[in-house]
Amino acid sequence: MKINFKMISGLTGAAALLIGNAALAQVVNGGFETASGSYTTGALGWSDDSGAAAGTTASATRSTSSPFAGSAELTLSYNNTATPGGGPASIAQSDIFSTPGGTETFSFEAMAVTVGSENNQFQIQWFNASNGFLGASGFQSFQGGLTSSYSLQSFSETAPANTAGALIQFLQAGSAIPNDAGVTLIDNVSLAPAPEPATLALAGLAGAAALSLFRRRK
Repeated sequence: MKINFKMISGLTGAAALLIGNAALAQVVNGGFETASGSYTTGALGWSDDSGAAAGTTASATRSTSSPFAGSAELTLSYNNTATPGGGPASIAQSDIFSTPGGTETFSFEAMAVTVGSENNQFQIQWFNASNGFLGASGFQSFQGGLTSSYSLQSFSETAPANTAGALIQFLQAGSAIPNDAGVTLIDNVSLAPAPEPATLALAGLAGAAALSLFRRRK
């Protein structure tokens, strides 16, 4: 089969379109760029549900101190006295947003500003078209390996059948440790459909065809 430039352009365009659609971030305000006074976090689509007991101050807020990209990030923080009350500390929770379900890639950038005894975790809750609860991923830790520089955190999650929406929660637990404190930054939150094998194969075919044509011309 003779391969020409138009064929390669068509293959490449189709692969880019499919991969682009598959990688489309579903999270509302996942970069925390849009501020909103209607939420205690100050970030559109996110709320601060921190529930620390007496002896601990905790918050999940939109901040602009050190974003991975753009001008804002999410800051999870808590600070304990000598007699903390325990319980969960800072919790950020997104609105329910549309998601096609199936196998999806959940990813975000995270860094540790102040390292304490906290355990940074996330959970995804799944809902049907009527906002009926279908299940949850359970809280999963991403504490290990966090440094003073952003690092990509990526997880494969499978939504139940009939999923039409999702809600993301970030939790920073650690409010039971006396005189402990922790600050974690999060940015670029994304929950997107994982590319289908056929899509990846199409992208590979386009790349191989382009390489073949390049070699012939050279």
